Amino acid sequence: MRKFCTYCLCLMLVPLAAQADWRYFDAEYRIYAAGILFAKVELQLDVSETDYRLSAHIAPALIGRLASNTHVVVETRGRFNNGAFVPQKLDLNWVRERQIKTTYMLYQNGAPTKFVSAYQPSDEQLPVVPINILEVGSGTLDPFTAMLLPISSGGLNRACDDDIQLFDGRRRAALQLVDPTPVAAAAHDYTARIDVLACTVLWTPIAGYSKAALERAADLPPVKTHYGRIADTPLAAPLEMRGRSKYGNISIYAARFFTESDTPLPAFNIADYIPPAPDIDDLD
Repeated sequence: MRKFCTYCLCLMLVPLAAQADWRYFDAEYRIYAAGILFAKVELQLDVSETDYRLSAHIAPALIGRLASNTHVVVETRGRFNNGAFVPQKLDLNWVRERQIKTTYMLYQNGAPTKFVSAYQPSDEQLPVVPINILEVGSGTLDPFTAMLLPISSGGLNRACDDDIQLFDGRRRAALQLVDPTPVAAAAHDYTARIDVLACTVLWTPIAGYSKAALERAADLPPVKTHYGRIADTPLAAPLEMRGRSKYGNISIYAARFFTESDTPLPAFNIADYIPPAPDIDDLD
């Protein structure tokens, strides 16, 4: 009986040991358009030595509510292979007219194999250069995972060495990271008192973009980004990004950089952001 109980105890401890390897972080970003708060982004990052999960809740704020009052919840997850991301699935959900709309992308061995979306592009948004998802292959990241940079043995100062291939299910682009410049913690005014690496990000569309998008891309300047290391993990994330879009100058700022929790946080649920039905008396 004693041997049996010892064996049972070992079986009970196996899941706990597997879970103990995970670490849990959360952050808050704010997006500004022309200097006015446009949206707020809550981020959650769960990471182990072999796996990652990044999720976000994007909520409109101030001027953003005038353009669209849509909430978005996204989750992307996968594995690590020699310090590189190997994505497994991307889920994106949003609310339109009190109905939940869904987009997802599946991967096999890091290569996208299936993309399903409730969004239907207009004729003006059809691509000049079409793209076949089965020809994309491995090595691309979705735009959410791409905000994280793996840190090699060279530390934060080597984080801008690699270029990034993007694919969001419809469009493919390349990001080239150049001009890395270290900034000591004492030399910047971010609330996170950590060393920072300033990088310039060059964005080049490859396929899947409309004629109008390609014309705008030709005039877009490089994106200036400041990266900081997430605690003592082998990952870095932006403290700030500054660029330009069709809405004017855009900046993304980490109001609260990644802080660690002992336990996982409640997952974002798009159903929590469905607006209440109008009161019948208000319709009279």
